[in-house]
Amino acid sequence: MDIIQRSDEKRIAARFKTDFAAQVFVQAGEQFSASVRNISSSGLQLSCDHCLVKALMSKLEVHTNSNPIRFTLLFNVTTTTRTHVPVEIICQQVYLRRLGDDSFLLGCQFESFNHNSEVALHNHLHNFGVTDV
Repeated sequence: MDIIQRSDEKRIAARFKTDFAAQVFVQAGEQFSASVRNISSSGLQLSCDHCLVKALMSKLEVHTNSNPIRFTLLFNVTTTTRTHVPVEIICQQVYLRRLGDDSFLLGCQFESFNHNSEVALHNHLHNFGVTDV
C-alpha cells in the first residue's frame, strides 16, 4: 500500500491506498459490490457503480445532516496473525463524486464497528500500511 501525499489529505489520520473487494448492505437489505480505494482509521473511499448510488439515494427517505445516509460495509484485511479477517463497519456517506457514466467515488466516515473488527483494521493499518515519514 502507498500513502496518499499529505497535500491531498483531508482526514486527520493517514490515508492508505488499497484495493479491497467489499460488499455494501443498504437499509432495504440489498447487497452491492464495491472496492475500497483508500482507508484510514476514521474513514474510507469506495469505488462503485450507479446501482449502489441509486440504492443509497432512495427517494423514499429524506437525507440530512441529522439523518445521514448509512450502510454496512464488509471487507477482509490481513493482520499479523491471520489473513482474510472480516471487517464490518457501519458507515455514513460524506460525499459522492461522479467519475464517469457508471463510475462513482463515495467518501465515508466510520460510525461504528461490528464484532470488534476495529482491532483487525487497526492491526492491518499499523502493520501493513506505509507510514508518512
